[in-house]
Amino acid sequence: MPSNELEKIPPNEEAGIDSVAALTVKLLERRYAAEPRVLRGVHPKDHGCVEALFTVAKTLAPEHRVGVFQQPGQRFRAAIRFSNAAPLVMPDTPPVMQGGKPVIGPDGKPMLGHDSRGMAIKLYDVSGPRLLPDDGERTQDFLMINQPVFAFANVEDYEALNQVIFRDKEVPDAFFQRMASTDKKISDRAKATRAIVGQIKSLTFPPSFQAPPMSPLDNSYFGAAPFLFGEGRAMKFCAVPVNPATGAPGDVSERDYLRAAMLKRMSEAKGKDICFDFKIQVRTAAQLADRIETEIEDVCTLWNDPFVTVARITIPAQVFDAPERREFCEKLVYTPWHGLEAHRPLGGINRLRKKVYEASANHRGCPVSPQLPGPLRKGVTPSR
Repeated sequence: MPSNELEKIPPNEEAGIDSVAALTVKLLERRYAAEPRVLRGVHPKDHGCVEALFTVAKTLAPEHRVGVFQQPGQRFRAAIRFSNAAPLVMPDTPPVMQGGKPVIGPDGKPMLGHDSRGMAIKLYDVSGPRLLPDDGERTQDFLMINQPVFAFANVEDYEALNQVIFRDKEVPDAFFQRMASTDKKISDRAKATRAIVGQIKSLTFPPSFQAPPMSPLDNSYFGAAPFLFGEGRAMKFCAVPVNPATGAPGDVSERDYLRAAMLKRMSEAKGKDICFDFKIQVRTAAQLADRIETEIEDVCTLWNDPFVTVARITIPAQVFDAPERREFCEKLVYTPWHGLEAHRPLGGINRLRKKVYEASANHRGCPVSPQLPGPLRKGVTPSR
């Protein structure tokens, strides 16, 4: 099965993508009209950017030697950005909202809800045929969130969500109420989503919207959407902390508790590396035959295939909270379309991300990422 047959593009999808791109710009114009700087359309709040090494597994099986994983043992310098997924800069653990108002708990205080988090990896000096030869980068980006599926299935859902957010001034309630409506199509989607949550809870990995972590360095993160894995195969990927810290997190009511927790976690490592295993699930064209709409085009669908470790992410001790590093972090541009043809993004949400992320980056004046600077402190190198 040729790679272009691993997708099934719905009629009029391009119009929906254009609509979301236009809405993204309108939302940015409204959100930052009085601000000196335009931030990202999604994931605008970072907890910190770190320099890392991404090392391909030395004992990688031949069938997994594809794209950036082609050479076992190869090392790439990387810039990793940890973030909140909320479209606005807000507390890391915001109040639970209903009808635009905080929900008050039994103790008389606003109930706190746990937001979705992000981990975005940019590998530098990546060689091979590129998806966008004129993008000005020699990188491979892997974007992840702390849940294995998205809350919206496709371009149609995402357009509806953005229309609600724009119309109701950042309040998404009507979109989720629509999910529970009497409309048969939407009701089926709601039932499927509930079933997915049940499946997730049965897995080894933590469920969707994991509990507040000790720090962003202690969460598992998932690509959620599918990507090409060489010709005729598709993959999903995740990053899992090797030795996560355990215990109760700090004061989650603090506005920026995750940045503080990340600084504390790095300090308590006492110079030792903090590591993640980068893992993939792979499906062949034969396994996906007649299931493109559900397994590729619907990013609410969970894959139950086992994960295989293909690389190790090593984050050395470093100072990442300096002003120059925060400025570097803000100028980084991440998109699934920065990368190799061997890892082409698949499915409607990924097709949408191409135009929407480009619109966001251009509107905030950051069309190309800066080069990764040298180590933050002389002599700092990963121990592995």
